[in-house]
Amino acid sequence: MGVVTSVLFAGRNGYKCVNQHEGTRGAVALCQSVSSLDGISSSTSSLFSGLTKSAGGILQGADDAVENLFKNVGGEAGEKALEKITTSTGASTKIGALAQKAVNPLLCVAAGVRVLNDDDQYAALIEETSAMATMFGAESVMKYARSALTNSSQATTGLAGKTANLLSKSSTIKSLAEKASNWYTKLGSSTNGSAKQMLVKIGLDVLFVGGSILGYNIGKKIGEVFSNRENKETKEA
Repeated sequence: MGVVTSVLFAGRNGYKCVNQHEGTRGAVALCQSVSSLDGISSSTSSLFSGLTKSAGGILQGADDAVENLFKNVGGEAGEKALEKITTSTGASTKIGALAQKAVNPLLCVAAGVRVLNDDDQYAALIEETSAMATMFGAESVMKYARSALTNSSQATTGLAGKTANLLSKSSTIKSLAEKASNWYTKLGSSTNGSAKQMLVKIGLDVLFVGGSILGYNIGKKIGEVFSNRENKETKEA
């Protein structure tokens, strides 16, 4: 994810934690905040130039602690596992990679807590399963679109990678992806190209957050149809 995406998600989950009393969202917000710092620390954009050094300093101590923990607990295998996680996420720091990996499992835990706290747990299970599946699916499609546009390899693993392989089989989608990539490359070689590409990436980050939220809400509505919750409430009334 981009820096702006992580910041927006961290703010959203932090808000839900404080105002909607979803405690698990606090852990999600923390991981996304760490991911934001990781992105800032590795950024070469002038937009973050004043923060890059500070973010790197903040993460360095945590990075050393994480590396020592994996080394002491798992030995050489632990070090290799940590390196594999870091490489697969594209993060610049080990703590940032672990934070990225922890976000989705924590979101699933948060969904599980919502199910357990619901008066109609069966209906809630259907709704949350539908919502989370639709959200993750929408995010995977958007990750593919972003990687195709910016010539990135970040969508080659996990669900995003499977989605990329599936979408790439379509000649139409593949052609559109190539055209978009060529446009983005030409944009970079134009006057103030780097700044223009940065604006495109920020726009993609904002769209990613909006698409993720929309995907969740659509999935929740679909789940409500199958859970029959509204009909149950009407009968009880």
